[in-house]
Amino acid sequence: MIIAVGTKSPQKIEFLEEILRELDLEYSLQAFDVPSLVSSQPITSKETKKGSINRAKNALNQSSTADFSLGIEVGYHPNSKGDYHMFCWTSLVDNNGNIVSSRSHKLLLPKFHQEILKDNKNLGDYVRQYLENNQDSISQHVGIIIRDRKPFIQTSIKYTLIQYLVK
Repeated sequence: MIIAVGTKSPQKIEFLEEILRELDLEYSLQAFDVPSLVSSQPITSKETKKGSINRAKNALNQSSTADFSLGIEVGYHPNSKGDYHMFCWTSLVDNNGNIVSSRSHKLLLPKFHQEILKDNKNLGDYVRQYLENNQDSISQHVGIIIRDRKPFIQTSIKYTLIQYLVK
């Protein structure tokens, strides 16, 4: 199968390929640098999902041979107390116009990250600072998850592919 993906991020592509191999799928990837048409740091689940759909649609439009496309978008959403969770939406769009979207699990961010988001700053600019300032093993583990986003990205990719491919 030929899959267009709406990113050129080596990290996201690596995470995607790990899932494709885990699911034992034969594939060829076409990566496209396409816009999400949402903010660079989506602050609601709705906006994050929309960004993943837009990336998938835009990637599919760039390919003349893809069977379907994927859009991957990491975002944040405040809970009822105004504290932010981190998660990922992945969306798949096929040539028949079908759209399948899945959200990963959520992680309530540590206070350090909460303040950054509440101050409307880019979280990515501060993830290394958190790791430098918090040397205990749990904080390091959480900091790496927030920096790399791997479990969120892979979970949403896997759920999306399974939902689409299992008939």
